[in-house]
Amino acid sequence: MAVVAISFLALDAVVDVNSSVITKRIEMAQASIADAAMSQHQLASAVQAWARRGHQKQPAAIE
Repeated sequence: MAVVAISFLALDAVVDVNSSVITKRIEMAQASIADAAMSQHQLASAVQAWARRGHQKQPAAIE
């Protein structure tokens, strides 16, 4: 009976460790996704600003 109880506690400890590792990996993935989304937004804003500047500078007409 004691061996079964110890085995159960050991298994429970392994599952808890795996759960915390999985939770940390999920949190890291979420942070990475959020960073990627922010970077994409910043890039899109930079491209839009660059495009606006390009349209403001009209080439001089050749006469």
